Amino acid sequence: MGSLINRVGAKELRQEVLSDANDRGQELTKAILRHFDAIHSIEEPNDNEIEKYLLMDELDGLNSDTSKLGFKKGVITFSPSSAYKCERELYFKVKKVEASFVDRFPYQRRWSRNGSAVHRAMQRDLLYAENYLDAPKFTVVRTKTTNRPAWEKNIRQVRQYDYNGQRFQLYGMMDGVLQYQPDGSKIGLEFKTKSTTLGVIGEYKMKDAQADHKEQCVAYSLLFGLDEFLIVYESLAKDSWTKGAQAKPDMRAFYMKVTDKDRNRLLDKFADVAGMCYANELPRAMVEKCFFCLYKPHCHQVKEQVAA
Repeated sequence: MGSLINRVGAKELRQEVLSDANDRGQELTKAILRHFDAIHSIEEPNDNEIEKYLLMDELDGLNSDTSKLGFKKGVITFSPSSAYKCERELYFKVKKVEASFVDRFPYQRRWSRNGSAVHRAMQRDLLYAENYLDAPKFTVVRTKTTNRPAWEKNIRQVRQYDYNGQRFQLYGMMDGVLQYQPDGSKIGLEFKTKSTTLGVIGEYKMKDAQADHKEQCVAYSLLFGLDEFLIVYESLAKDSWTKGAQAKPDMRAFYMKVTDKDRNRLLDKFADVAGMCYANELPRAMVEKCFFCLYKPHCHQVKEQVAA
């Protein structure tokens, strides 16, 4: 009888936790979308101070010196963008295997260019919003030492781990750290663009944030000590200009609360790969992740050698 009561109590507790997370997620996702809509609903002045600030930030971003970040020589390095990748791909990258060259078509290069341009515009929006909205829901956190916006190279850092008997380090930067004004909490921002059709970010095709983007947030959690994240998608394709208020939404937002279980799972993966790298043991390949892998020719060579 006691066991049954315990199981019922545990189930009720899980449901309560999930309900709280859902409420929090809805609050934050609605708030960030309304925040972006609000800044695009007013006629922005041309603020020379903000524009200078952004140009200075871009200029500072050209500095590629990482000597003061605290890298440890001889220690295997991983990055947040690689968190979701195949373990064999991580192995090849650590071993500095030459990646295959991918020649892009001109339209694909413009595709990437447009995404980068919108990303910079989003950062501009955030700075204008905190200065020109009457009651901005979000402000950009500033760095403690330089008072720069907490994003990109302004917050890049390295963190070492000794986990499961393996030494490795995590290096990276993120799209931004926001402060949610109603309660003062710090929220990690991951901003992504979609370039094909407006339907790609619609509720029918996009039920949740992409798995690789969520895994990036887990890595950011390890680096920056954040638990809550907003993953925001903007479609570069827009509805008809004449649709007005009836236009389909061009932005979606998803909430993620990173748990200790998430962090430990990713640390387990990095430790496993690090151990195999130190021991020169090739990890298994994950065929479902081959499409964008730049090391496919090497994988094929390994298979041919095994077959022979």
